[in-house]
Amino acid sequence: MSATLKASDFAAKGIAAAGAEAALLLTCARASLDEVQQTRIQELVSGSLDWELVLQLADRHGLQPLLHSHLNVVCPDAVPHQQRQQLRVAFQRVSALNILLTHELQKLLGLFADNEVRAVPYKGPALALELYGNVALRQFSDLDILVHPGDVLRARDLLLAEGYAQLPPLTDDQQAVLLRTQCNLPFTRDRNRMIVELHWTVSAPAFARPFETDDFWSRLLDAKLGTAAIKVPATEDLLLALCIHGSKHLWERLAWVCDIAGLIATQTDLKWQELISRAHSSGSERMLFLGLRLAADLLEASLPRQVHDAVNADTSVAALAQDVVRDLFTPALTRTGISGYFRFQLRARRRLRDKLNYLRFTFTPNEEDLVRLKLPPALNFIYYLMRPVRLVVTGGPSHFH
Repeated sequence: MSATLKASDFAAKGIAAAGAEAALLLTCARASLDEVQQTRIQELVSGSLDWELVLQLADRHGLQPLLHSHLNVVCPDAVPHQQRQQLRVAFQRVSALNILLTHELQKLLGLFADNEVRAVPYKGPALALELYGNVALRQFSDLDILVHPGDVLRARDLLLAEGYAQLPPLTDDQQAVLLRTQCNLPFTRDRNRMIVELHWTVSAPAFARPFETDDFWSRLLDAKLGTAAIKVPATEDLLLALCIHGSKHLWERLAWVCDIAGLIATQTDLKWQELISRAHSSGSERMLFLGLRLAADLLEASLPRQVHDAVNADTSVAALAQDVVRDLFTPALTRTGISGYFRFQLRARRRLRDKLNYLRFTFTPNEEDLVRLKLPPALNFIYYLMRPVRLVVTGGPSHFH
């Protein structure tokens, strides 16, 4: 039995206060529309809308392709000419980039397979095809590839041989620091037109450890990317990873919530109890529940009764969702500042040891810290001393990502 988690009063009020523009975007934030949703769109566009605000919100939330696609089917003539043109140009731009990135992903996965590098796509084109059936309907600007930790250096060398460069450039010693403490190395090519993030896990160890490496790789599923046979993460692993990613970035984009709702809707054989048990044992349960809560509150995702009850029972999840909704419908990303980001992340963890691990993570240098100063390995501890100073000077959650 499934149940729709009733939107919290604050979420309902937040959506209502944001106006018809936010309501239109929320209605379009899904792969397909039923008759009720199509009628709702027609009602909204027949009223008084600030179309510039609609486009600003769609741009902020990575939902321009879905907005264009649904409006073009349901009520193309109701959109003012100028905004219709803007949406069409945005859709064409996203579509062209996505096709280019998809071809590059196919090439890189083939290259890795030929060289016995264990690799799977994470987010990006594979997720777009799985959830939306069309690579053009999910906005992304880079490629995320998960490689087995034992294959990271070989994957790096293959990318370098393909003309990619590290972004930013780091020494071998600095890379070693990142391999121990972070979760990815960025690479770029063609003047940043191509960006590949090479991941060896979905989050930095001190931020979250949602699953053991061997277990993750043993659960991979067969899939297709175009005509190419590939492996992808198990649905439960992917759902948990996406919820951790969204929580890390304060769920600033509705597109991430749309992914969660899409997985819930399309994957009817989800092993919910196994997923919740794994999230609980790894300390990621509240991040998982927050993603599920937002999908239910904002996009009417239907959850199994026992999952519904578990999510609803954690009052901290409802409070975190309230914080997300409060800042969700502004045209620009909201900067919460250091203290607000800290508080959110600490509340997103239930156990004391996970809160302490997160505090340790905040003092862990990333590539932005390392690139500022080249140090010999014996002096690596200085990076940890520099990190809090830089955070205070620069401020803002973007510097924690």
